[in-house]
Amino acid sequence: MKKKKQENYSLFKISKALLYCVFFAIGIAQAQQEAPSWLDFAQKSENGQLNQATLSDYSYTGYHFSEKELPDVSTWNTISVLDYGAVANDDNYDDAAIVAAISAAEASVVPTVVYFPAGRYKVSSTETENTPIMIRGSHIVLKGAGAGLGGTEIFTDKRGNHPYRFEFKPLSTPNTKITNTAAKRILKGDFEIEVESTNGLSVGQTVELYHQGGENLDANMPGLTYNSIWNVANNNRGVRTLEKHVITKIEGNKVTFKNPVQYTITAEFTGAQLNRYETIEEVGVEDILFTSDWLNYPEDYKHHANDIVDYGWRALKLTNVKNGWVRNCEFKDWNEMLQISTCIGVTVKDIVCSGKKGHSSYYAIYSYGVLFDNCDDIVDQGLSRDNVKGQGHGPGMRWSTTSTVFTNCQMQFDQSIDCHGFHPYGNLLENVYGGCFRANGGAENSYPNSGPYLTFWNFVHDSRYNSVTFNFWDPVNRRTHTYGYPNFIGFTAPDPNENVTLQNTGLNELQGEKAYPLSLFDAQLQLRLYGAYMSASSSKPEYLAKYANDGKSDTRWESESTGAGQWLMLDLGSVEGVSSVVLKEVSNRIGNWELEYWNGTTWVNLVTGNEIGSEKVISFAMVNTRKIRFNILSMISGQESASASLSTFQIATTLSNDNIENLNKSIRIYPNPNRGVFKINLPLTSANTKIDIYDVSGQLIFSRYNILSSRKIEVDISDKSSGIYFLKLNLEKPMFFKLVKE
Repeated sequence: MKKKKQENYSLFKISKALLYCVFFAIGIAQAQQEAPSWLDFAQKSENGQLNQATLSDYSYTGYHFSEKELPDVSTWNTISVLDYGAVANDDNYDDAAIVAAISAAEASVVPTVVYFPAGRYKVSSTETENTPIMIRGSHIVLKGAGAGLGGTEIFTDKRGNHPYRFEFKPLSTPNTKITNTAAKRILKGDFEIEVESTNGLSVGQTVELYHQGGENLDANMPGLTYNSIWNVANNNRGVRTLEKHVITKIEGNKVTFKNPVQYTITAEFTGAQLNRYETIEEVGVEDILFTSDWLNYPEDYKHHANDIVDYGWRALKLTNVKNGWVRNCEFKDWNEMLQISTCIGVTVKDIVCSGKKGHSSYYAIYSYGVLFDNCDDIVDQGLSRDNVKGQGHGPGMRWSTTSTVFTNCQMQFDQSIDCHGFHPYGNLLENVYGGCFRANGGAENSYPNSGPYLTFWNFVHDSRYNSVTFNFWDPVNRRTHTYGYPNFIGFTAPDPNENVTLQNTGLNELQGEKAYPLSLFDAQLQLRLYGAYMSASSSKPEYLAKYANDGKSDTRWESESTGAGQWLMLDLGSVEGVSSVVLKEVSNRIGNWELEYWNGTTWVNLVTGNEIGSEKVISFAMVNTRKIRFNILSMISGQESASASLSTFQIATTLSNDNIENLNKSIRIYPNPNRGVFKINLPLTSANTKIDIYDVSGQLIFSRYNILSSRKIEVDISDKSSGIYFLKLNLEKPMFFKLVKE
């Protein structure tokens, strides 16, 4: 199924939404097969053993690591470029007016929108073609009236010496060393490191974790051999890490990060260090169509034919940005469209690449946690020298970038993804439709195109090959898809006759099948934020399944269509004892229903009933399970065509003397032993509890009352001496657990 050209952004996005509804429905109908790697990840993550999981945790990605929605800027201070001299729809250049408006926004010291009312604005004259329009301050958003017909267009005329026409970047970006780490190995998945000194470090600070050394190759890609041409194998270089991390805690010489390390660092051999890293924050671009005169240049694109066809007109770049975004934009007729460089926590959402073919579409470089969500390439013009539609380089990862996620993105037939060398690692492409691996970028000395921990999840491969073998590691013969042990889970092709063989992979699970969970990123994020993963047979875009388990009273799940036949499923991540659930309906619509649990091989009926109403607690004999599913069999009379909607579907165990023994077995405390931060998983969300901790002499050293909005509690006794402690949960019947603090 190929996507046809759309006349404008709005029509394309409507078509895209319908297309993904079809693919989602197909995924449900195919009865997704549970991926063993998901089970491994969920169990080890829940047990505090992330550094032992096969899959990386890709959930620390996007604006505020996807813990917050993109902001509504309608209440921000607003400055119109018209008030500074810009005139829409004339043939004069508007650079000076736009720069003046941005300067006013930077001087305002309040969050400010620089607004471009509907119309066409022209920039980059002979005088300004080598001077990009810079945004240097935090809390500034460039916003138009929409990227579709009747919206805002910014047209770049002259190309100059190829700067990005708009760039967000701090005034200074020092990268000097703050301190060395201790000469100890740092594992992929670790949150805590030791440093030689904490001088110059503070909680809330963002730093860069830098390391290189040849020993890290075998620690992350064991058993591989390397071509001497490849830079990674020379001068004891190895893969370089330039990971950005947010400090949440400093104790002695121990530093705790909010986001995990994504590569095992062999600091015991070649050291590692924390560097200064300066950013601007809370900046974005919204609702603008960016165009350029590349459309009228007499040559068509051919890779590296000359600098003009490669780099002549470049649109937008974010550099050293923390918690930024680009959304609802179209990039039409560009050689290079969007670069996210040296950033942390950026979301790029709902963008379209269109028009005349050029060099690159959208990519991350030297960054941590960039989320590309619903980004689509429909480029279909200027194909006389390269007849493959789409930009020359598809969705891209370059030069040590990590924790980049591409989700729900559309590529063109036979277009290649772009792992561009100098060793991006720990990145995820999921639910990416179309494209293949045939032509990743990067000179041979920059190989491998990708380092380890690259994962393709429910990737739909769509290429010109009837039969092809992709060998992902060949140190003798140059291959433009050289990846270190890539993971493939749910790899499929729309043509059942397309025969694809994958060699030298890390994992290859469920090839030819749709994998559960449909979205690894969403499942990992929900597990981290809410303690479980919620999925549904269907959901309206604004009322997703996760909202039935987010602990908020003002959010809800709602089915896409009539409620009869719909289901909602809660995946706890690991097996737990469950004896009741609580459901809350937004309005009384659901009629007959069924509750089931997964016994490891099949679904088993627990309870059937009629109606839910404002709140219903459903109790049953305790079962040990990982998944609970609520099936809607019918709607009440008069609501047969209505959608189903639940604001709450959670585990809610009611304690009694009869089930205390089973409950004791289902409560998990981890990691235990550890250095002082213990996580407690409870099989209940409807009750509150008081926690007391005693030392071995019986002295109370910690006490806290918890109002439970999820099943997870965290207690921190890292300021106490090493030794044995006793934790008391004051439930209906007191329960005691031993804690070992290292």
